[in-house]
Amino acid sequence: MLGSSANRIGETDFTKRTVVFLGGIFPPTQFDRIVKNSRGVVQNAADALQKAFIKGFSDASLGQVCVVNLPFVGSYPKGARSLFFPGCKEMLGTRVHVRGWPFLNLRFVRFLSRFRSAFHGLCVATRGKKAPFIVVYSAHLPFLVAARLLKILKPDAVLCIILPDLPEFMGVGGRLYRALKSIESILFRYAVQGFSTFVFLTDAMGDRLGVPPARYVVVEGIYNPIDDLVTEKSEEPVKSGFIILYTGTLAERYGIVDLLKAFQMIDLSDAQLWICGDGDARSRVEDIASSDSRVFYYGQVTRSQALSLQRKASVLVNPRRPDGDFTKYSFPSKTMEYLASGKPVIMHRLPGIPAEYYEHLIVPSSPGVEGLAASLQDIALRPVDWITARGKSGRAFVLNCKSPEAQVTRILDLWRAQPRQ
Repeated sequence: MLGSSANRIGETDFTKRTVVFLGGIFPPTQFDRIVKNSRGVVQNAADALQKAFIKGFSDASLGQVCVVNLPFVGSYPKGARSLFFPGCKEMLGTRVHVRGWPFLNLRFVRFLSRFRSAFHGLCVATRGKKAPFIVVYSAHLPFLVAARLLKILKPDAVLCIILPDLPEFMGVGGRLYRALKSIESILFRYAVQGFSTFVFLTDAMGDRLGVPPARYVVVEGIYNPIDDLVTEKSEEPVKSGFIILYTGTLAERYGIVDLLKAFQMIDLSDAQLWICGDGDARSRVEDIASSDSRVFYYGQVTRSQALSLQRKASVLVNPRRPDGDFTKYSFPSKTMEYLASGKPVIMHRLPGIPAEYYEHLIVPSSPGVEGLAASLQDIALRPVDWITARGKSGRAFVLNCKSPEAQVTRILDLWRAQPRQ
């Protein structure tokens, strides 16, 4: 039960408290290194979301905001070309100090190394700080354990976790992979018991973890206006025609094959399909792109390139079907950046997407290839004024309602409502 207002965090004390963000962003000085050394998917969406949260905390009326950083990169040798990841020191904007800590990136061993670096980083960042807020991004076990250990040594620290995914729904694999994920899920549930507040992408996450509503807030995503500035500096060749675009992970369970099939069904002479990303369906995309001159596969592009392509397209598509339990616990990150592009967005109705979004999305009549194809065909025949108005509506929605300031304010309100710690 929440305490009375007299027992809650005072506003003066609140604004003086340090926020330490434990996460895995791609710092500007290390970005090129991360891209060049990665094998497979680069976590650009996670990087963008974390930076949006950090900007929100930085813009709020708080004390110092600092980042303890260990980038989310694949492990050596399968997911990365380097055995060791170096540390760094730099600034994000004028207020946020980023301290990257080095770690050994060898598969399995890296978990212990990342734990040690994360814990040491938290100790340094909180030294001499009274009642700091420790914000942990993701269900990454080394981060959770490091935060829990810090709490033991520094009891006045307040732990908050931003949970973009549940461990049991992160990725797909064989029998060994599933067994390891089961163990990870058990350890995760034990570790999060020491956290006082939670930031979920969907309400279903709270239900699954048994967290009472008074201790969590749903922040399904954030659109960072800085992306508009980044996009303006990008240049991509302009092609004419009705351009359909997909940017993101090329995972079969995310519906990319449905999009390829739907494109083959539409009757539009000037239609083109642009695809960016990497994943288990990459070879399927490459095969079709090599045999169909209307399909363009750009590979894995930078975030600024992806945003630029989105603004040059006619319509943006997320073909993910509402199949599987994981859709209840996820909010596709591309939803927000798609809407911010100012272009019409086609998406199936997914359980993890709040109802307010559907005023700005185009939902196929059926969750399959035929429904997707029909929606594409319908938009292509719409008047330009209708298409423009639809795009402007979606963009205004995310800029006004889903900015870093608006979303992080909800987290601060949650913290203020907690009993004094």
